[in-house]
Amino acid sequence: MLAPDLTFTQRMLVWSVVVLTLARWVMGGVLDITPGEALLVEWGRHPGLAGYEGGWGAAFLTLPGTLLFGKTAFGVRCLVPLMAAGATWGLYRLVRGATGEKQAAWAVCLLNLTPVFNHAAVFYRPELVAVCLQLCGMAALWRALRRASAWDWHWALAGLCFGAAIYCWGGAVWGLVSVVVLLAGGRRWRRQLIRPGFWILMADAALLVWPVWDWNVENAMAGVDHWREVLLPVGESGPMQVVRLAGKWVLGLTPLVAAAGVWAFGCGVRRWGSSDSGRYLTAFALTPFAGGLVVSVGGGGQTAWIAPALPALCGLIAWAWEDALADRIVWKQRLQWLTVLPALILTPVAMEPDVLRLAGMGVSPVREASRAWRGWETLSAEVARTVEAAGPQAELDARGGRRLFLIARDERLASILNFRLPEGLPVRRPGGAYPLVHVPESPVPESAYHFWPRYDAVSGGRSYFAGCTALYITDDDRRDPPDRIVRAFGSWRVLSVFDVTSRGQKLRRVRVFACYGYSGIPE
Repeated sequence: MLAPDLTFTQRMLVWSVVVLTLARWVMGGVLDITPGEALLVEWGRHPGLAGYEGGWGAAFLTLPGTLLFGKTAFGVRCLVPLMAAGATWGLYRLVRGATGEKQAAWAVCLLNLTPVFNHAAVFYRPELVAVCLQLCGMAALWRALRRASAWDWHWALAGLCFGAAIYCWGGAVWGLVSVVVLLAGGRRWRRQLIRPGFWILMADAALLVWPVWDWNVENAMAGVDHWREVLLPVGESGPMQVVRLAGKWVLGLTPLVAAAGVWAFGCGVRRWGSSDSGRYLTAFALTPFAGGLVVSVGGGGQTAWIAPALPALCGLIAWAWEDALADRIVWKQRLQWLTVLPALILTPVAMEPDVLRLAGMGVSPVREASRAWRGWETLSAEVARTVEAAGPQAELDARGGRRLFLIARDERLASILNFRLPEGLPVRRPGGAYPLVHVPESPVPESAYHFWPRYDAVSGGRSYFAGCTALYITDDDRRDPPDRIVRAFGSWRVLSVFDVTSRGQKLRRVRVFACYGYSGIPE
């Protein structure tokens, strides 16, 4: 039973979150695993404080579910709806304390109706973990500023939360940038920059980010170079890139929520010097939004970069409604419902685009975001049958060991196959630390697989896989095995070709090559 002292709004919020959590658990168990999720699961098998893509925090959180429910989609995602519920409640508490209960209710309503948040509330992504931790940091910082004590313990708590968010996902660095913008941008809080509280916050954040930096120092800054490519991509940039990026973000937010967000930014900037709560929400919404927009233009951008700005943006919109339209009740109500209703329509479409096909609208699955989580189970089953058929044909070594191992085109495909393929396949695997499926090795680190046990590792002057046959698996039907594979093996031939379909639609074509006589000599 709910506590008797809860308000009507709080009771409605609790029941709504319960229903949403149950629905998200159902969807998380039904929808297929994605390559990003499978990579986090594989990374969870290789423990360490940090790795190629940052801290190990998000990968570690895949372990409880997979231990309890096995290597299933639900096992990977069982914590995700709970984190989404925690983010909802955290945003409610933050906005209620900063502005009021009515604004807090509208903020969580907007948050849970945007397609980008609903996607993150079903599929396991490190962005949601970072958002939850960043919300905790924002709430702690607000309390520290309201108490106006340089030694208040909320400064330390805020630093730990912001640092943990960065540890789980590097894009959460905008949280710390927002803190600096907030304090430096207003006369009321500017003096905090020279007081102990701010430096305690920064020191605690640095404490949790340090393992990532230390790992990079030991590995030739491989992860830093990776994030530099993500943040400052080298590619075609211009007006069309900006248009495409804006289109992705508008669809992720829904058009009217995006328009309301732009209007709310204007309200926040205009009231920057006169409203503490407006300045606070504007700093944590506008800074990551603008920063993510700038660094994403060159590489096409991703909706994930909205994540650090999304909770504060929803709070800012709700605050702007009450602040700017306080004397226009009818217009405020119309604007609120006009913003919410399109989200109610677009969110189900974003989660299940087949709704459009059922309505008679032809949408190519190749151009859908849903293609990322379709067909992988079918693909893995077909690859398993190919491996089972090829395994007995591979010669045995003098001790009867298996002489067949697997290589996938990239870490995306390798992660899916590692997740889906059964452990009992007749392939060569020196130990559990080795992935079941490898990637083509390169002298330059290209993925996290470079730092895990590799098939080209040499011990005692010889590779454990020398002389073996490999099955090279690719979903690029336009290219043969890359040069590094051709040079490492004596010969190769096409072993199998098959199409992966979903509901009668072709998603991808997969080719399996048999590569013979691995030389065992690294490049």
